Amino acid sequence: MRVKRALVAGLVVLGAVSVAQAGWVIEENTVYTKPNGEARPAEPATMRISEGRIRLSQPSAITVQDCVKGNFTIYVPDRNSYWSGTLDQYAAQIAAAGAGKEKGAKPSVPKVDVSTLPKIEVKKTDDTAKIGGYDTVKYDILSDGMKFQEIWMTKAFNINDDLKPDNYLECQRKMSVAMQGNAAGAFNALYRSPEYKELVASGFPMKTVVYHSAGSYTREVRSVSRADVPDSDFTIPASAHKKSLNDLFAPPQ
Repeated sequence: MRVKRALVAGLVVLGAVSVAQAGWVIEENTVYTKPNGEARPAEPATMRISEGRIRLSQPSAITVQDCVKGNFTIYVPDRNSYWSGTLDQYAAQIAAAGAGKEKGAKPSVPKVDVSTLPKIEVKKTDDTAKIGGYDTVKYDILSDGMKFQEIWMTKAFNINDDLKPDNYLECQRKMSVAMQGNAAGAFNALYRSPEYKELVASGFPMKTVVYHSAGSYTREVRSVSRADVPDSDFTIPASAHKKSLNDLFAPPQ
């Protein structure tokens, strides 16, 4: 089964009525860097957040995650196709694909043995920078003593009223159980860390750099604005075709 790596956020089908709600619009760039230091071209993305929902629009896909209801959908505009289900269903299917389970086998949500997870430490540094118009301070995230992430936080604002930290972290825990590779344990530990939860609630990450064996990726915010985000932003076209995850990302026939 061929499925792309789990995306960071997902798209939820919530209904056809367009009602504006207070929220946030965040413009950002993501850059993937190979182990040899060669960086790929920056990919722009737009994040819309309202009432516990996150819509992330990227060049190849649109995803929305409902961190209140626990739903997740991926929409691929070029194919006008989507997959939708609960976060548990998503994690189970991604895990089944990674394990190479036979077609027809019932997927199950992977179990995480928290006793085996690495120790997460959050270290405030003296490094500062202005990013996206906001003053930030760098925090290093260590996994068993090794640098795993750096997060540049601003304390000028937070989005806690629109996306509660507890809801956000619960959603990330559900998605991270299906992760594979060397960084899987670190991500599972991160979303269970009280120190990380405190950091998330304290402001907003204007820049995040994640280090792993395949290189690194950097997400940097270009702009942040308060906005009325309509419910229609969390829907997909009525003409879209529902697919399995395997078919959604399978090569064209």
